[in-house]
Amino acid sequence: MAAESGATWTRRQRALLWLLCSAQFVLIVDVVVVNIAVPSIRSELDVPVSFLQLTSVAYTVAFGSLMIVAGRAGDIFGRRRLLIAGLILFTVMSLLCGLAQEGWQLFAARAGQGVGAAMVSPSAMALLVGAFREGQLRNRALGIWTAVASAGGIAGQLLGGVVTEYIGWRGIFLINVPIGALVVISALRLLSADGQRPSDEPRERLDVPGAILLAATLGGTSVLLADVSGGESWLTATGLLVVGLLAVALVMVERRAPEPVLPGKLLARRNVAVANVVLMLNASATTSALYFSTLTMQTEMGYGPLQTGLGFAPITLIVLLIAPKAGALVERVGARTFLLLGSLVAAAGLLLLVFTASGSGSYLTGILPGLALVAAGNGLSYAPMVSLATAVPESEHGRASGLINTAQELGSAIGLAVLASVATLGALGSLGNYSLGYLAAAGAALVAGMLAFAAPEPTPPPQTPQDPPTPLAAREGNRTEET
Repeated sequence: MAAESGATWTRRQRALLWLLCSAQFVLIVDVVVVNIAVPSIRSELDVPVSFLQLTSVAYTVAFGSLMIVAGRAGDIFGRRRLLIAGLILFTVMSLLCGLAQEGWQLFAARAGQGVGAAMVSPSAMALLVGAFREGQLRNRALGIWTAVASAGGIAGQLLGGVVTEYIGWRGIFLINVPIGALVVISALRLLSADGQRPSDEPRERLDVPGAILLAATLGGTSVLLADVSGGESWLTATGLLVVGLLAVALVMVERRAPEPVLPGKLLARRNVAVANVVLMLNASATTSALYFSTLTMQTEMGYGPLQTGLGFAPITLIVLLIAPKAGALVERVGARTFLLLGSLVAAAGLLLLVFTASGSGSYLTGILPGLALVAAGNGLSYAPMVSLATAVPESEHGRASGLINTAQELGSAIGLAVLASVATLGALGSLGNYSLGYLAAAGAALVAGMLAFAAPEPTPPPQTPQDPPTPLAAREGNRTEET
């Protein structure tokens, strides 16, 4: 859909925004919604404990490893086409998850869900970026997008607890079926057909060898981070060797590819590089904070699944309130300021959790204040990060969208793997069991804040009275063009 002019959103733009946000919300919710239902799944399907984590890993590995490739495929073959195909696949696989009678059936269907999600997410973001004029309109839309996506990660805890308590674990998958069907129908009506490339213009090709190697490298990395080796050191060592060889092969193939799936010129853009690294660090800190808080509430404070899930409702609301406002102000205040402020606020919340989150405290005094600050920090920084990461030429919107989404998924996985290991080293004195993990997460958020100083800020060129103001995204994109 071509960008539309005007100072305000059109009716069609509003409908399109909520359609794409709804699709992304469901995808992100499914990353965490299953966590609280794991005990019920184990009991009914008789899944061995050593394989139980595949309920989550099968989805996240497929989702995270394929988004860059899917984003590039959308750039070439059509984003509308890929988004609708991905929605249909995700919906069908959700049905199969809900009907699974054996553990392997659930794991296979979860992987299929992940493939569908990878097709939808970068295409949805690229369609959103292309539908809104650069500058304030786009930043406002990205603010809402990031608010909904961020809230999805937190709301998944709440929805998982409520649905599992009153409907059962199958309900968390089957509820996707009517939602998915509605989103598909709406997408067919709202999204314009993919444009046809002029006959005299050479058609771009998908770098198939590079795509396979990139997906395999990211997938292998995700599997290693998920620690599915069962504690067998030789399996871990073998996995590291295989991933290393795949990474080397990927670099060699991409250097020679005429149209690489992930070109170096994209990664060389300062706005893209800074936004992706900052997002990885913030995602690692936030995911770890949610994980440690969940464990504290359930294992130390004695809360059940429903109570734990409800504990995340205020956090979701905070993100939904702050992120759209931050997105609307990016043009005026600057992305760097929001990145720095958001990271520092999140770090303050994590430091507060170091001293308050323990079994001897309560949710209202020990968990809520710290998580509220973490949520506020996310709300301030996520929209500016996405705005920076997607300030690229239109032909690369899909690839850039896939990259920023992959950074978030990998950042969450890497952060949780590393910080959970740090947390097991012990508590800080008489503080809570996860105090060391919270402290390490605060360190990650502080590093993200320091990196924010490397983010490009707008430097408008001299303008005559007839010249229109230069939008933020365009200025930042131009400043970071490779030489």
